Amino acid sequence: MKKILTLIFTLVCLTAFAEQKENTETIDYMKQLSAVKSLYAEFKQVNNLKDYGEDIYTGKVYIKMKEKALWDYIEPYSSWYLITNENIDHYDEINNQLVKMKAKDYKEYALLQVLMDFSQLSKSFSSEQKENTLYLKPKSDVGLAYINIIFKDNIISEIKSKDNAGNLTTITLNNVEIDKKISNSSFKKKLPDDVNIFNQ
Repeated sequence: MKKILTLIFTLVCLTAFAEQKENTETIDYMKQLSAVKSLYAEFKQVNNLKDYGEDIYTGKVYIKMKEKALWDYIEPYSSWYLITNENIDHYDEINNQLVKMKAKDYKEYALLQVLMDFSQLSKSFSSEQKENTLYLKPKSDVGLAYINIIFKDNIISEIKSKDNAGNLTTITLNNVEIDKKISNSSFKKKLPDDVNIFNQ
């Protein structure tokens, strides 16, 4: 469950992107969020779990604002989350199972509307911007202490977060593409014929 919480808050912040400007005007990163229509990126995720050590994952993420998002883990094993406004599907290669959930039935998924509409981000987080970092703190208790978003050359490069249990997550993004067309086929994942499907 902690992994999906980390996923959701990370995806909420993945669109904190700003295009380069040639002048010296300060960029309002929160304002930029509202304009993003889609996002693709490759990622490396490092989880430092308190009392358990470090886990490292790599993969790709696809987001179509207000529609759907796919967080696709490739290494060290296949695992993915397909999220829409109504549903969350989670596939896990190790257990060979697909868990299908209704988003509205789970309190921890209350930010899914924000995930699909980043213009709503300011309603859930207070923000402070200093130099190349955007500091976000949730306005209500959602199990997360903070998210820090770091930019390089005005493009998001790293996301650091800490949950209330003291677990740290660092996401490093590469090959970020903003507002480029993402085909519907990018969100379609092939399942093994013998996959076990569970509805919750």
